[in-house]
Amino acid sequence: MNAQVPKVPLVEHFTQASCGPCASQNPALKATLDAFGTANYVRVSHQVSWPGFDPMHNDFPAGPDDRVTYYGITGVPNTSLNGGAPGAPNTIVTSSTLSAAAALTTPYNIIATQSWNSTSSVTVNITVQNVTSSAVSLADKIYVTMVENTVIWPTPPGSNGETQFEFVMREMYNATTGAAGATTGAALASIPANGSLNFSITISSLPSYIRDKSEVAFAVYLQNNATKTIHQAGKTAIVPIAGLIDVAAVSASAAGAGYCDYSFNPVVNFVNNDATATVTSVVANYAINGGTPVQQTFSGSLAPGQSTNISFPATTLTPGLSSVSYTVLSVNGGQDWSSPAAISIATENFNKLNASGVPAPVVEGMESAPLIPSTGYSRELTTAIFEAPAAMGPNLFSIVDGPTYSYGNIGGFAGSSRSIRARFYDIAAGNSMKLILQKVDLGSSPALKFSHAYRQYSSENDKLEVFVSTDCGTTWTSVYNKSGATLSTLAPSTTSFIPSASTDWVLDNVNLSAYANMTGVVVKFQFTSDYGNNLWLDDINLLGTTASVETLTTEGFKIYPNPATDKVNVSFEAQNGSYVISIVDLTGRTLATQTLTNVNGAQVVEMPVNNLATGNYIVSIVNDGVKFTQKISVQ
Repeated sequence: MNAQVPKVPLVEHFTQASCGPCASQNPALKATLDAFGTANYVRVSHQVSWPGFDPMHNDFPAGPDDRVTYYGITGVPNTSLNGGAPGAPNTIVTSSTLSAAAALTTPYNIIATQSWNSTSSVTVNITVQNVTSSAVSLADKIYVTMVENTVIWPTPPGSNGETQFEFVMREMYNATTGAAGATTGAALASIPANGSLNFSITISSLPSYIRDKSEVAFAVYLQNNATKTIHQAGKTAIVPIAGLIDVAAVSASAAGAGYCDYSFNPVVNFVNNDATATVTSVVANYAINGGTPVQQTFSGSLAPGQSTNISFPATTLTPGLSSVSYTVLSVNGGQDWSSPAAISIATENFNKLNASGVPAPVVEGMESAPLIPSTGYSRELTTAIFEAPAAMGPNLFSIVDGPTYSYGNIGGFAGSSRSIRARFYDIAAGNSMKLILQKVDLGSSPALKFSHAYRQYSSENDKLEVFVSTDCGTTWTSVYNKSGATLSTLAPSTTSFIPSASTDWVLDNVNLSAYANMTGVVVKFQFTSDYGNNLWLDDINLLGTTASVETLTTEGFKIYPNPATDKVNVSFEAQNGSYVISIVDLTGRTLATQTLTNVNGAQVVEMPVNNLATGNYIVSIVNDGVKFTQKISVQ
């Protein structure tokens, strides 16, 4: 009889830092694997190229891309166990499937070790044994993959809110030659009875994108290229790296309270976590919005376990978003430390309002907001600032560009391609997000108009509130509060809600007469999840006066057809006044204008659009200095 050894299950996990379902499903996968025991499996996580931005994929795209093609992966999250058909992670990997995989036997045994030659060079020794009395050639490929067992980012590197990633593929090496980029593995020869094959590769310089050298390990697996069956897997154990000092740093900065205190005291708290080394010098810097870095040096004696604050000169933030980044440049005059790329100083964001108000009206249709690179999301408006919990990615709360995700015209009344989404469908109950408009100076009879679309999941009470402040956010007064069925514009649905028709929307009118002629008024939209369905918001109009335009509601002010090809009709009810109707592009350039003088009653004005390029435009009607707008699409 031929004795065989148990298989070590190999879990190949396909995920992405901008994949919303990955963020919700990955914790359960980790819990299952932790319960099974880290020593009892081998895991390699492939950070793929879609649905958005992922810097870990960009670091080494060839490896994940090759494995995606190899298994025919078409969506994430996804998982293959021992080279089997891929599927949902928590269906493929369970306690029972892991136990069944580990109960299988194989003639192959893998012994893999790593030893550090310096703080940047490592040698990997691999022995593949045939434990039986017959020659074996079941596997024809040997793969050697460098992984970081844990990759921690101070802030989410993608848009799904995840900051910690497990067993991330960083590079692949040829077991025979040691060459990097060996995404298709190396040939594995037949092994004679009770024989073995030995491989030794030396990596003279780690990839520069490794975030923590002390987390580097190697996964080794044997695969049949025809059947894709994994016949055995093994991994190296992490070992200490001589001469590598263990340090950390976090921000201890303090910004002025509220939206109008611009004071800022930048501070870095530096910690010596090393067991033996003393830190005698640290050079650090910070920069605001990518500007000129400000540098500071610590000199002294920081014993193991001690920490110190590195303080920079006090400064001031500017109105709008200030993104403050920190960097540790060197320790002990250039001594290597474990995580130069992963020093845990989160980029901090501070939102401040303008020092003084702008005259009303303020009109915001979301169309000109710059998108986050490689996504269809934005949290940048000149008219407002976004606030959300630090771990909440823009995939859950931001402006969404419909065409990017094949959603179509998701703007107000299906008239444009963008609107704000609060993705309550994926946000735990109790979480709140905010959109705060910049200060505005109001007129004699002010009002707030906006459009929203929402449907309940079943009976949840997701909430939208509007508050007003006259003291820059120190105190707030509620002027609008709707939730659940009252907020709904459609019947409940258990499908994630994406508006697709003009009838999905309603127009909201909020009387702000209590704030007539006030300056520096701040309006805040607050979205609170009850884990129900998605809420969409668009077409914000903060008017200084509503005289002569109260009839311009969704019933009185209509533009059709929308989308248009050769002309649009602008329909409204006039009240003994003069009206200017304009078509404006998204840069603010006026392309067409018609003026009506001293008109009364129902009006229908024809505006040609056959000379306009395909795209989105704004149609506005102005009466007595007050403007109302609606977006159109020209095809």
